Amino acid sequence: MRKRSDLIAVLCILFLAFSMAVKTFTVNGENVEADVVSGEFLIGVREMNETLIASVEKNGFEVVKRIDQINVLVVKARNGVSVGASIKSLLDSQSIRYIEPNYIVKMTPMNVVEVIEDKGLQTSQESRSSPNDPFWFTDPLFGIGQWNMRVIDADKAWGVEKGNHTVIVAVIDTGVRRTHHDLDANYIAIGYDWVNDDNDPDDDNGHGTHVAGIIAAETDNGYGIAGLAQVSIMAEKVLNERGYGTVDNLILGIIHAADSGADILNLSLGTYEYSSALEDAVNYAYDKGCVMIAAVGNDNTDRPHYPAALSKVIAVASTYGEPNDVRAPYSNYGSWVTVSAPGGYEGYYVLSTYNQSDDAFAYVYGTSQATPHVSGLAALYKSLHPTATNKEVEEAIERGIEDKGKEGWDELYGYGRVNAYRTLVTIPVTSVGGEGEIVYLQGRLNQPVYLALLTSLVAVALLTVKKALNLHLPRK
Repeated sequence: MRKRSDLIAVLCILFLAFSMAVKTFTVNGENVEADVVSGEFLIGVREMNETLIASVEKNGFEVVKRIDQINVLVVKARNGVSVGASIKSLLDSQSIRYIEPNYIVKMTPMNVVEVIEDKGLQTSQESRSSPNDPFWFTDPLFGIGQWNMRVIDADKAWGVEKGNHTVIVAVIDTGVRRTHHDLDANYIAIGYDWVNDDNDPDDDNGHGTHVAGIIAAETDNGYGIAGLAQVSIMAEKVLNERGYGTVDNLILGIIHAADSGADILNLSLGTYEYSSALEDAVNYAYDKGCVMIAAVGNDNTDRPHYPAALSKVIAVASTYGEPNDVRAPYSNYGSWVTVSAPGGYEGYYVLSTYNQSDDAFAYVYGTSQATPHVSGLAALYKSLHPTATNKEVEEAIERGIEDKGKEGWDELYGYGRVNAYRTLVTIPVTSVGGEGEIVYLQGRLNQPVYLALLTSLVAVALLTVKKALNLHLPRK
């Protein structure tokens, strides 16, 4: 009992400090604020009931939100309440799993280089097999067009699968400009604005619209850019016009997207603070079959960035360059990185839709831009294999990578940089249950089929060995 009392005392001091001050930590020698919402906490409970809620309120907290799906209360301390004493009293109850601050989450910094418009630009005719979107081959500023899609063999992948509107990708971000002329055909209005508490998750920042275009801008429409997957996109607005939000709204966005039938959740945002409630929300969405993909952050640090660093999330680092892309120097790294994707840097910027008008496009770089490439790829794979589980989607993406950096997994690139075509042509490996037996087939397998099967099995075996031997992958 003495140890439990000491632990409670320490926790009370910590939470009291959280409620009165802004905490800082160091990234690249600079102090970075880890903001919290003053006086607000998330309380994880074992079972949601009115008796427990009454006890919380009796201890000086006002319940401002109930998140029943994961048994979490969002509370605010009333004026004059001794926060430390109230938390100590609540932690004495076996009904409380945890109490933590309501952290501020942020979009990964948006580095906008230039904004342009497409109003009747002529389509390039350089290749019949390539999309007819005018910015595919070239663009007005740098003349290299969509290098980011070419380097991952997107055009080859579209020969296998272009996407299906039954697949839904949720852009959990600053919202999406649904009327943009390169997005409107793929947008579905089933999301929510958690910042302004309404049914219109419009984008007043630009970040979410840029992310959405990478995933699902209309392709082969003779206009603008080509998105990676012709699937449905929905918006959960959890960040305000400055790109800031709260963990509780992020949690609500994740849960709402999962409950609305989203298959893939794009999370180009995060915090350096671990949150038990956020992990509960991620686990909830994962258990509903969602594939979650998040940015590792833009601070060139190995400090875990959440939700990317959670074990059930695909963490995406950034590369730039064509044809031989390399790690972007701002990209975070560490034992928790899963894969990398084109995010841009120094002349190789990612061109996508923007919120300034229905014809606006912007050159941007960051891990926020790398992440939607993986989300779009996950959507393509899910379109091709509708019954694939979230685990199978992640494994297919990992099998289809192009190795970068050190051989095998490394902390800069993860398993490597994604390749859309290789992911789609990888033979799915699934378990159908039952007992195994050896069956001898009459005749021989068709040679191309045999070779494809052999190649796939070797790739799976190598991936299994990599995971088993070392690879410094505590997150897996």
